[in-house]
Amino acid sequence: MTSMFCNTARLAHFGLGRTCRFVYKSAVKEPAPIKCVSSQIAYLESELEKSSFNWNELKKNILFERGNINEKNFEGVLLKFMVQRKKFDAANSFVCYINKKNEELSLGAINGLLMLYYEMSKENKLIDEGKTFILKTYRDLYKKYKVLDYTTSEKLLHALCCIGEWEKALKVLDEINLSSVPSHSAYSTVIATLLKLNKKKKSMEIIEKSILARRPLQDDAYDAWIDYILRKYKDKKIIEKYADEICLHIINTYSTISEITANKIKDLYSSLGWKANYTKITKYNGRCQSCSKTLDCLKLSDEEFKTLQSNIKDKLIIGSDLFLKTSPQELEKFLNFIEKTGPYDIILDALNVSYSIGMHSQATGAKALHIVVEYFLNQNKKVLILGRKHILTWKKNLIGDMLSKTSSFFTDNLSQDDPYIITAAIFSGSHTDIVSKDLLRGHIFKLQDEYLRILFKRWQWQHQWMLFKTNNKHGLRIQPPLVFTPCPQKNNNSWHLPYKGEDEELGLNIVNDGTPNLNNWLCLTPN
Repeated sequence: MTSMFCNTARLAHFGLGRTCRFVYKSAVKEPAPIKCVSSQIAYLESELEKSSFNWNELKKNILFERGNINEKNFEGVLLKFMVQRKKFDAANSFVCYINKKNEELSLGAINGLLMLYYEMSKENKLIDEGKTFILKTYRDLYKKYKVLDYTTSEKLLHALCCIGEWEKALKVLDEINLSSVPSHSAYSTVIATLLKLNKKKKSMEIIEKSILARRPLQDDAYDAWIDYILRKYKDKKIIEKYADEICLHIINTYSTISEITANKIKDLYSSLGWKANYTKITKYNGRCQSCSKTLDCLKLSDEEFKTLQSNIKDKLIIGSDLFLKTSPQELEKFLNFIEKTGPYDIILDALNVSYSIGMHSQATGAKALHIVVEYFLNQNKKVLILGRKHILTWKKNLIGDMLSKTSSFFTDNLSQDDPYIITAAIFSGSHTDIVSKDLLRGHIFKLQDEYLRILFKRWQWQHQWMLFKTNNKHGLRIQPPLVFTPCPQKNNNSWHLPYKGEDEELGLNIVNDGTPNLNNWLCLTPN
């Protein structure tokens, strides 16, 4: 195919939008009734069911309808449409049609062709025409544009991988990294390609980069990793040794694998004579229902806690938008307060506790708060109540009773509570717990370093009490922190790996109480 590229003004890759707009019609035809883009799509779907195609006629009819498919984006949209529906016979026919026209291709059409060849390569090895187009496109694009846009770079990377051009794919990966973060698929596709070509050392380098970029491995990377091991080694003990590398990677990255990958790992270990079962973890004690071993509680070491403590103020508090909602003076006053009055056993988020049972009035909120405070005081815990000043106007006898038995700090009504809760707990000491139903996801997100995020999550699992509305006499249930860490682990000689099951993918029957799903785990135990 002769590749000719349009000028910069035409380099637009249009999608299948929903908005209707006018398209000029041929003078020979009467204007069509007003229709939306769905008419174009319905017509396309019906035409693509045929065994032969008149693309000129199809184009004429598509453009006669109103919609977002137009003269400029016709080729790119059709290719994308056919790839998504895996209409490869129709797509091949359309490629021949484009070739015969010998016209300049839009960038949308180029991206569509790259995507087509990549998807086709999953089912059959590409013919020379496809390989030639991909390599020529690589040369021509960089010759003309020097730096490619994100979408084109991603499509080109995938296409290069499908013909084994790993060095060129790595160059594109590096180019993407200059201005953005490559997708999960980009990293995993490159990793899978390297493993298929027996470039194990290089693949491990890219795996490390993918984790630093917070791009966990996808199924194709795990699949290629397993195939590499089975292809390269025949002795079961050696296969087992390198299979353990995969499990160790999952543990070190705190990954939750997909059910597809879990099946492959399960089959791999079963073939090695291991007992490989899907299992559940009992919530109150962390016991595996398959092997009866208990997951460990991975408490933060003194060094890990100090690392979290030293980073939490700069990265979570000062680095957040806290000062937009409170004052530096108030924060300084709070830090001095913690230093003088701490350490505490319990840091209690007063407003969150009050709303945990669905607060209908200030009286019910005050009552819920009083119940929780008394619960911890009865355990001889030193309690700090954090809240907003308007809480002081609630049922004054209950509030007064609580304040006489605890320490308290109340911020201005416009201040954020969560940063104060986290700061008080972290700076109070490694033994301090918090009481809040808030999962604190926004604050975890602000810890950009993956290592810090993992440390924070481990701390949270071990130190956060949560409250839930119930039908008992108090109207609430107090849930203690977990006695184990719900992450992939090796316990004695057994591996325990969480996976994302179909119920979790679809969001079915999942109660989000801050605990990862304990129903979908893979247990691998040697016989």
